[in-house]
Amino acid sequence: MNKIRTIIKKEYAEVFKNRMVLFTVIFLPLFLTALPLVILYFTGSSEVGAIESGLPEQLNAYCPPGLSGGECFQVYMVSQFLLMYLIMPVAIPVAIAAYSIVGEKTTRSLEPLLATPISTVELLLGKSLAAAIPAVAATYLAFFIFLAGAYIIVPSKGLVSALIDARWI
Repeated sequence: MNKIRTIIKKEYAEVFKNRMVLFTVIFLPLFLTALPLVILYFTGSSEVGAIESGLPEQLNAYCPPGLSGGECFQVYMVSQFLLMYLIMPVAIPVAIAAYSIVGEKTTRSLEPLLATPISTVELLLGKSLAAAIPAVAATYLAFFIFLAGAYIIVPSKGLVSALIDARWI
């Protein structure tokens, strides 16, 4: 376990020096969190709240009882961003793993790493965890930022509870 931990620390020390990796790990979750918050903000206006009569019946599946038509529209629009939160834990490790390989080639540390007394499984597990842990952490952090932003932006707490349902977990 210490060998795997050492590989993870080494990966973090090397990989997070690269600006493109930092950009991917920081900007992508913030951008994909800002999108549904902007949708919530702009669809919360009084003009959108008055569209109850024109809503299609399919929106009722997204709408718990007690919400207005405008709030149902907000729940529907924001629920479309669920896939964005599934993209983050896939895109971030790809960027980290790609730079990990390229970085080792450019710094010429790949051959010395392969010569160390570590098994292939430990090396693969260490590099995989080094790519996956920041992705999962960034995704959860982005979701909690979304929750905090939704709580601030949305005036109706019933709407906030409708936004946080089993589809988001």
